[in-house]
Amino acid sequence: MKKVFVLLAICVAAITSANAQGGGFDPAAMKERQIKMWKESDLKLTDVQIDSVLAVQGEFMQARRGMRDLSQEERQAKMKEMNEAMAKRLTSALKDEALAKKVIAYQQEQQAKMRQGGGGRPAGNK
Repeated sequence: MKKVFVLLAICVAAITSANAQGGGFDPAAMKERQIKMWKESDLKLTDVQIDSVLAVQGEFMQARRGMRDLSQEERQAKMKEMNEAMAKRLTSALKDEALAKKVIAYQQEQQAKMRQGGGGRPAGNK
């Protein structure tokens, strides 16, 4: 579970970095790419569920930004705590623990693809 959220943080950082290198950051375009990614997944999430997933991701992304100044040990401990909290929050938001686990697994897959050269990046995000 810890690895999932660490990977999620890396994915968010990679996306942010790629967008920064390509010019100005457009939050609306990023959200549209994320919505498209979730709709194209095999999870068959509803629009409401996708909105819930994106909201939870956004909450925790903001919290992760505050961890930049922590030592590696402090950051790892905080990430573990945040990953567990995110899993609980996703379960609550989706009202389905099994689906929350699938969402987390999908996020891990996408992060792994991005680490292998951007294969997990949605179309149009080059």
